Amino acid sequence: MKSIQRFFNLLFQNEGIIDYSRQKLAQRPLFDVSDAFKALDKNRNGYITLDEFKQVLSEHGVYSSPAELKNLLKRFDKDHDGKVSYREFVDELTPKYPKKFY
Repeated sequence: MKSIQRFFNLLFQNEGIIDYSRQKLAQRPLFDVSDAFKALDKNRNGYITLDEFKQVLSEHGVYSSPAELKNLLKRFDKDHDGKVSYREFVDELTPKYPKKFY
Protein backbone atom coordinates (compact mmCIF):
# COMPACT_ATOMS: atom_id res chain seq x y z
CA MET A 1 0.00 0.00 0.00
CA LYS A 2 2.92 2.37 0.68
CA SER A 3 4.03 2.02 -2.94
CA ILE A 4 0.63 3.08 -4.25
CA GLN A 5 0.52 5.97 -1.80
CA ARG A 6 3.97 7.13 -2.89
CA PHE A 7 3.00 6.80 -6.56
CA PHE A 8 -0.04 9.04 -6.17
CA ASN A 9 1.83 11.55 -4.04
CA LEU A 10 4.52 11.85 -6.74
CA LEU A 11 1.89 12.04 -9.47
CA PHE A 12 0.03 14.88 -7.77
CA GLN A 13 3.24 16.70 -6.95
CA ASN A 14 4.50 16.50 -10.53
CA GLU A 15 1.19 17.57 -12.00
CA GLY A 16 1.22 20.58 -9.68
CA ILE A 17 4.72 21.52 -10.80
CA ILE A 18 3.76 21.15 -14.45
CA ASP A 19 0.68 23.30 -14.05
CA TYR A 20 2.64 25.93 -12.16
CA SER A 21 5.00 26.04 -15.15
CA ARG A 22 2.00 26.40 -17.49
CA GLN A 23 0.77 29.35 -15.44
CA LYS A 24 4.18 31.02 -15.43
CA LEU A 25 4.46 30.56 -19.18
CA ALA A 26 0.99 32.04 -19.74
CA GLN A 27 1.96 35.10 -17.67
CA ARG A 28 5.05 35.89 -19.73
CA PRO A 29 4.24 38.99 -21.79
CA LEU A 30 6.35 37.94 -24.78
CA PHE A 31 5.20 34.31 -24.88
CA ASP A 32 2.93 33.40 -27.76
CA VAL A 33 1.68 29.81 -27.97
CA SER A 34 1.26 30.13 -31.74
CA ASP A 35 4.91 31.13 -32.16
CA ALA A 36 5.97 28.25 -29.91
CA PHE A 37 3.98 25.80 -32.04
CA LYS A 38 5.49 27.18 -35.23
CA ALA A 39 8.99 26.81 -33.77
CA LEU A 40 8.33 23.11 -33.13
CA ASP A 41 6.49 22.46 -36.42
CA LYS A 42 9.70 22.43 -38.47
CA ASN A 43 8.14 21.22 -41.73
CA ARG A 44 5.14 23.59 -41.43
CA ASN A 45 2.51 20.92 -41.98
CA GLY A 46 0.37 21.91 -38.99
CA TYR A 47 1.52 19.06 -36.74
CA ILE A 48 4.42 18.32 -34.42
CA THR A 49 5.91 14.86 -34.78
CA LEU A 50 8.18 12.81 -32.57
CA ASP A 51 11.15 13.69 -34.80
CA GLU A 52 10.34 17.40 -34.56
CA PHE A 53 10.20 17.20 -30.76
CA LYS A 54 13.53 15.38 -30.80
CA GLN A 55 15.13 17.91 -33.15
CA VAL A 56 14.03 20.99 -31.20
CA LEU A 57 14.93 19.50 -27.84
CA SER A 58 18.40 18.51 -29.02
CA GLU A 59 18.91 21.99 -30.55
CA HIS A 60 18.35 23.33 -27.02
CA GLY A 61 20.62 20.81 -25.30
CA VAL A 62 17.89 18.48 -24.08
CA TYR A 63 18.66 14.90 -25.03
CA SER A 64 15.94 12.37 -24.32
CA SER A 65 15.73 8.62 -24.62
CA PRO A 66 13.35 7.17 -27.22
CA ALA A 67 11.01 6.16 -24.37
CA GLU A 68 10.99 9.69 -22.93
CA LEU A 69 10.21 11.14 -26.36
CA LYS A 70 7.37 8.66 -26.87
CA ASN A 71 5.93 9.60 -23.47
CA LEU A 72 6.20 13.29 -24.37
CA LEU A 73 4.30 12.68 -27.59
CA LYS A 74 1.66 10.64 -25.74
CA ARG A 75 1.14 13.48 -23.26
CA PHE A 76 0.42 15.99 -26.03
CA ASP A 77 -1.23 13.68 -28.59
CA LYS A 78 -4.77 13.43 -27.19
CA ASP A 79 -6.30 11.67 -30.20
CA HIS A 80 -3.42 9.17 -30.46
CA ASP A 81 -2.76 9.74 -34.15
CA GLY A 82 1.01 9.98 -33.69
CA LYS A 83 1.24 13.74 -34.12
CA VAL A 84 0.37 16.86 -32.15
CA SER A 85 -2.11 19.31 -33.65
CA TYR A 86 -2.17 22.98 -32.76
CA ARG A 87 -5.29 22.41 -30.62
CA GLU A 88 -3.63 19.57 -28.71
CA PHE A 89 -0.55 21.74 -28.18
CA VAL A 90 -2.63 24.63 -26.84
CA ASP A 91 -4.60 22.30 -24.58
CA GLU A 92 -1.41 20.91 -23.04
CA LEU A 93 0.08 24.35 -22.44
CA THR A 94 -3.11 25.82 -20.96
CA PRO A 95 -3.20 25.88 -17.13
CA LYS A 96 -5.58 23.27 -15.71
CA TYR A 97 -5.96 24.43 -12.11
CA PRO A 98 -6.65 27.74 -10.42
CA LYS A 99 -3.62 29.51 -8.98
CA LYS A 100 -4.73 28.61 -5.46
CA PHE A 101 -4.01 24.93 -6.28
CA TYR A 102 -0.44 25.39 -5.00
